Amino acid sequence: MILASLLLPIAVAAIVFLVQKVRLPVFLAVMATVVVYGIAADMTFQSVGKAFGLGFATALEQTGLLVVAGALVGAVVLRAPLGTGTSAAAGVLAGLGASASGGLALLQPAGQDAPRRALGLALTLLAAAALLAPSPLAVAAASVMKASIRTELMIAVPVAAVAIALGWWHVARQIPSTDEPGRLNWAWLCVAIPLVLLVVQSIAQMPSEPLGKGGSREFYIGISKPLMLAAIAITLAIVLARRWEPSALAGRSWAPLLLAVGASGGLARVFDETGMAELLAEYVLHPRYGVLTPFLAAAIVKTMQGNSLTAVLTASGMVEPMLPALGLDSASGRAIAAAAVGAGSMAICHVNDPFFWIAAHMGRLSPGRALYVVSLGSAVMAIGALIVIAAIRQFI
Repeated sequence: MILASLLLPIAVAAIVFLVQKVRLPVFLAVMATVVVYGIAADMTFQSVGKAFGLGFATALEQTGLLVVAGALVGAVVLRAPLGTGTSAAAGVLAGLGASASGGLALLQPAGQDAPRRALGLALTLLAAAALLAPSPLAVAAASVMKASIRTELMIAVPVAAVAIALGWWHVARQIPSTDEPGRLNWAWLCVAIPLVLLVVQSIAQMPSEPLGKGGSREFYIGISKPLMLAAIAITLAIVLARRWEPSALAGRSWAPLLLAVGASGGLARVFDETGMAELLAEYVLHPRYGVLTPFLAAAIVKTMQGNSLTAVLTASGMVEPMLPALGLDSASGRAIAAAAVGAGSMAICHVNDPFFWIAAHMGRLSPGRALYVVSLGSAVMAIGALIVIAAIRQFI
């Protein structure tokens, strides 16, 4: 397992090399890396193939359909980006939804000819998803930590504001300002309505069941599934376009990104099969680290495994029994611990996360450049959030 963790940065470097120097498509580069990584990590051929297949299928089911929907909506009706303020607002709204990568996939049209705003939107979404309820990440952290969602939200709002500001600052330093003017019109309803439904799904899935139980809950969750959201978005785009353009729907520009999303899901599943994430997270479970413990546990799992929800659940489950030893056993302390887990789940977003590839596509970045902008940006936001959380702890 230790060997597997040491091989991870080599795998990341190999993917970047194969894409940028050898000119392989992302899908083939990831697939080749998975095979070599599995052999080097002493996994069987059967386990590597099974893990990659399961991760690939899951990523396509959860995010792939929305990648296609976002691309088709952009081709049919939305041909201009959003403005800066609207992009930030859209990022926050999408971050509250049930799927961060799905929300970003739907918002692909927002980044057309506006790479700086596209990447700012992506990092905004990442921060909101990690910290703000009713996002599943924030709700899961508060639930496992036995913290009040209201208290956690009071702490998380200023933390998220600082993280989002840092994200835009980082992007502004890395990406030149060559964006096209933004434009907001009624056609954006074909993206806004699915995003709102994703938020409704988040609310319906909360443990308190605020939208009702049984049939009501199943209805809200069912209508927010990727297939339904894709159908709603594409149908609305066709209606709002007011003209029939079969050539736009027949385009295949989304295919490379779709395969990259699936491959990243497969890569994450292979990394997860080694068990290295949990093993490394156990090394930071020490009382002397205080609020740094939940942050590091979540950050390690997210970096190694690529799934923010898994990072939150794993880190929260590990840390919750330790809260008395960490001095975080009060109502406010548990909320702080939940926020720290959320902050850790932001970092580091890289090649084993479908979100990374969607953001890189929207920002027109090569994998190496995306590591510097998206991955480093997620780390900058996470560290900034941790500093704010530590400061808040001193006053409550």
